[in-house]
Amino acid sequence: MKRKLDFNNRATDQVAIHNKINEINKEKEKERKEKIKKRRNNIIAFFVILVLIGTLNFISSISRFDNAKVLEKGIKQLTILFASFIIFFIMRTKKIADFFDKNIRGKGFRTLFLIISLFIFGFIAYWPSSIFPTINGGKGWIRLGGLSIQVPELFKVPFVIAISTIFARGKDTKEKIPYIVNFCSVFLYTSIFALVISFALHDMGTAIHYIMIAAFMIFLSDISNKFLTFIISFLILLGSSVFYYTLKFSSGYKQHRLKVYLEGILHNNYDISDAYQIYQSLIAFGTGGIFGKGIGNGVQKYNYIPEVETDFAIANLAEETGFIGMIAVLFSFFSLFVLIMSVAAKSKTFFHKYLVSGIAGYIITQVIINIGVAIGLLPVFGIPLPFISAGGSSILALSLSMGYIIYINNYHTAD
Repeated sequence: MKRKLDFNNRATDQVAIHNKINEINKEKEKERKEKIKKRRNNIIAFFVILVLIGTLNFISSISRFDNAKVLEKGIKQLTILFASFIIFFIMRTKKIADFFDKNIRGKGFRTLFLIISLFIFGFIAYWPSSIFPTINGGKGWIRLGGLSIQVPELFKVPFVIAISTIFARGKDTKEKIPYIVNFCSVFLYTSIFALVISFALHDMGTAIHYIMIAAFMIFLSDISNKFLTFIISFLILLGSSVFYYTLKFSSGYKQHRLKVYLEGILHNNYDISDAYQIYQSLIAFGTGGIFGKGIGNGVQKYNYIPEVETDFAIANLAEETGFIGMIAVLFSFFSLFVLIMSVAAKSKTFFHKYLVSGIAGYIITQVIINIGVAIGLLPVFGIPLPFISAGGSSILALSLSMGYIIYINNYHTAD
């Protein structure tokens, strides 16, 4: 009897030890997952680094003005940054983000967004008012006093959300929806935005960026490789046809831009009158050398490069920080992209996967376009560099997206 009791006690002790080991292992696994999540939260570090680089570059760019102008522009930019960080912290707050997250997933959001967007775009395009100025031949801005909002830039994040709701439908609910149906919906949705922005607002560059965001998300979707190959071939053929038609039969600034671009890319001939911005931008890149001229010591910002605080901010940065500075900026963008894509890979729902990867595509395609334009590899589009270029609409949209990604990483990822 005593031997039996001893056996039972040993068995009980073994079970207790086994349970304790399981608890320890679970705790270790939980700590491991938390460490991985915290590592992905380095997104915040690169976000802040890029904003700081942009702020230093902005201060350097406006140093050419008198003190009153510098103070005015500085206060405006600091106000924008302050508002952006508030939006960032709001969007990473669980209660607020939970409410936002639950109300953007369905068909209702993308339908409402489409209707509101078309109404606002139409109003801006055809309502004669000083509130809706034409800047560099394009519309899309709302100007209230000293505040300017570029609406198509601000709408890029909701556009990514809308495309994500299309690609995710059926997957999280286990319904069988053919990929061709989702593709046609995305194609139609994107075409509406691209055509309206291009022809009503006369902003071809932003329209192309919308198309590139959608193309990036299509590439990551469940579309079969054969169909994807067909689509890529079709788009290349369509793009080539539009390019050829614009070059041969169109007229106006679009044709002129393409001719100037081809003259530069094929013959390295950047006419000072026609390709002035690219000509001066390449001088800035070339004279920057390895280490640059030093922050504040650039020359091209003294009325040689127009839009040096915005679309061509990278040229001033290249001149003052050189090759080393450019490597640091590109490394920061690449690291941010990789970290965001890792959040997408670990997201629990398909909606969050598409949404986070769409934001990654939104950022990296904008980087490619902006830098490609600055070094003459692409025609001039007028697209800001994320976090670096001055401009309230871009940084507000990006701050919202960064906060939302942190929220998804903290509460909607597997590990």
